[in-house]
Amino acid sequence: MNTLIVSSKGQITVPKRLREELKLYAGAKIEATIDSEGRLVLTPALHTAETLFATRPPVSRVLTVEEMDAVIHARHRAST
Repeated sequence: MNTLIVSSKGQITVPKRLREELKLYAGAKIEATIDSEGRLVLTPALHTAETLFATRPPVSRVLTVEEMDAVIHARHRAST
């Protein structure tokens, strides 16, 4: 069992072994709930399309349909 310490700011640190096992990274979101026995349960939050798009850098320019087709065909030719 791991003991976590709450800081003066209300923050806790998840031990490295647990972060690695759960594949948590800096900035990862964790859902916190209290179960029926009063225990704190921490669960890695599932990614939604919105959260995945929010972490992407802004688009520098929009491609035309023709440019997208050219990239698709080039990648297809390169993979065969």
